[in-house]
Amino acid sequence: MEADVEQKELACLLIETIDGIASNLCKRGSLTGEIPARYKQWLADRNMDDSQRSREILSRACVFDFYLKSALYSLHESEHEGLAELSVNADFQARFAEAERASQNKGFELSDPADLITEVVESEIQTVLALRSALNATSHPAETLSMVYERLFVQEDRRDLGQFATPNYISNILAEWAIDDAGDTVLDPGVGAGMLSSAAVTEKIQQGATKPLQDIRANDIDELSISMAAVSLKLVDGPGSPVLEKGNFLDITAHDWTESGRIQTEPVDAVVANPPYSRSQALEVDLKSEANQTVSGETGIDFHGKSPLYVYFLAHAAQFVAEGGRLAFIIPSGFMETAFGVPFKRYLVDQFQIDAIVQLDEEENTFRGVRTTTSLVFLQYKQAPEDHETTFINLRRWPDVDSLDDLCETDFDNDSDADGYRVDLLQRLLSPEDNWQHYLSPTETDEITGLKDFTDIATIKRGIATGNNSLFCLNKSDRAEHDIPDRFLKPIIRSAKDIPGYEITQEDWEGWKDGGKDVWLLYAYENDEKITDRGPLEEYLSYAESAFDTDRELFNRRNPWYCVDKREPAPILAKYMSRTGSQFIYNDAELRTLNNFHIIDPDFDSDEQQVKALLAYLNSNIVRKEISKVSRSYSGLKKIELGALKSAPVIDPRELESSVVDRLATLFDKLEKRDRFDGDVDDVRRDIDDMLRDILELSVESDPSVAED
Repeated sequence: MEADVEQKELACLLIETIDGIASNLCKRGSLTGEIPARYKQWLADRNMDDSQRSREILSRACVFDFYLKSALYSLHESEHEGLAELSVNADFQARFAEAERASQNKGFELSDPADLITEVVESEIQTVLALRSALNATSHPAETLSMVYERLFVQEDRRDLGQFATPNYISNILAEWAIDDAGDTVLDPGVGAGMLSSAAVTEKIQQGATKPLQDIRANDIDELSISMAAVSLKLVDGPGSPVLEKGNFLDITAHDWTESGRIQTEPVDAVVANPPYSRSQALEVDLKSEANQTVSGETGIDFHGKSPLYVYFLAHAAQFVAEGGRLAFIIPSGFMETAFGVPFKRYLVDQFQIDAIVQLDEEENTFRGVRTTTSLVFLQYKQAPEDHETTFINLRRWPDVDSLDDLCETDFDNDSDADGYRVDLLQRLLSPEDNWQHYLSPTETDEITGLKDFTDIATIKRGIATGNNSLFCLNKSDRAEHDIPDRFLKPIIRSAKDIPGYEITQEDWEGWKDGGKDVWLLYAYENDEKITDRGPLEEYLSYAESAFDTDRELFNRRNPWYCVDKREPAPILAKYMSRTGSQFIYNDAELRTLNNFHIIDPDFDSDEQQVKALLAYLNSNIVRKEISKVSRSYSGLKKIELGALKSAPVIDPRELESSVVDRLATLFDKLEKRDRFDGDVDDVRRDIDDMLRDILELSVESDPSVAED
């Protein structure tokens, strides 16, 4: 992940050369007295006054700017016949203006510090021109240039602009995911030295693009960044020029108003971005107000007043993206747990399919010289399907992977020494009000007072595995056709799809029976003992042996084969697999179940209120998310393993005040009725969540209002 030795050596050579020439420039000509007026606005934009430090920055900007434009000029010479070779006596400003007209490359656009080049002596000009070709030898020119930039314009200055270069390995994984087709157009707001754009060009070439530069749209507020990106991109691929633009990205309009309405202007297929990280406090009041007004107006979202600049960048960038396009961002992780993050997370959940959020541990030191915890955010600009899962990954160390797919397939051991932690959650279960950091680490039950392992308060088993449901599950026609004594037929629910809500009633079962569904289980027990004498069941068993395949492994393990495992009805059923998250059902009809359910028999099963109070807890969003973290995905289905369910953290209703138990039980009844009759249970779940937070003294697993920034 570190830059190679040759890159570092080249960067050091450029830094020493540029800094040396700039130091000489500071000691002569116009910079020895009061700084000329034409440069003061440039300095003012960078919060600098007439000081020695300002002179140093101004002179470095002049020399570095000249180096970049002369290097870019040499890269375009062969494409445009009118571009003569640069010499030490050339009128550089005129040559660069001519090159811009010929190439349409904004990397040539003249900057205020460029005027100072007339005060650099010929020998120094010759030195700079001689170093132009050195960049051809580096495999990652953007990384080399970013190292030069960081050393010449020290971190304090960059921090005001929120400028921090993206590491190459991150650029590659973002570009690889974001670009779905060789012809994709790509937006890179806040392009910097062009790390992400260079990775995008490389990815497009690998996918077969012939003129990838022309598909790049990039912007930056800093003219040096525009020139760095122009050089970097040109070195990655030859013909043509990217579309570069200098200015505040938030001032660029994504839509035009026409007679027919608001029209999106040339939407792009992908965005790759390392936006400015400036905190809310670092933004001027007017700038912050304008950003909030612009982006809130575009999105219809009332973003928090303390939102940092990257929030506005992402939301504004989405306005440029075609439906179904991809956005790959690297941003600080603070949005997951702070107050400003609540409306931002609501925007993400409502407007995007959130494919993954990958947090990089602070110890990784992702940005050179910057201590911050960052996250890679992978979004598709479309509504997420009901069964879409968002992958959360927390990395202590970057693994040896080259794509997001490979990263998502990495098997992390869920212990304290593992390199990472990963969980898949249904996106529709993500609440903007919750602290999403909760999903980036396993939960320890003993960290929350008042919870126990599920097996401490209940017996949990799988439902009955028959080996052949068609043989053992019967409907009223089967019962009429065969001579089966009633005492060997037990009421059952065969399919979880038949359950109308969160409770199974006797009326539900009667309706299934009258509708011809399989509602009885052949249960060959009498007085709790297996029926070894086939006599009472001979007619049906003989029929079954001729009509069904009874030479099966499970049958052979049973003695006799027609006696399934003994199970008594349990008051609580849990769906084994579901597309919509965990669901716990009150088995009021006392039905037996197949192995598509887990059966839960609380130690207090005779107390209906306590059972319903537990059911309210189990069906809360808090628990649904916790169980989702330990569930496994199979073709869009979430599978709840028995072991994970047994260790799930639960309340013990026997330890709660009776008034609390009654309130929870009432909320469960409300949840059941609401789901059965209109299906809108969100507000009831929120009421349950709020009550549980009070009971367990949870601060929203951290209330987002606790952390303000």
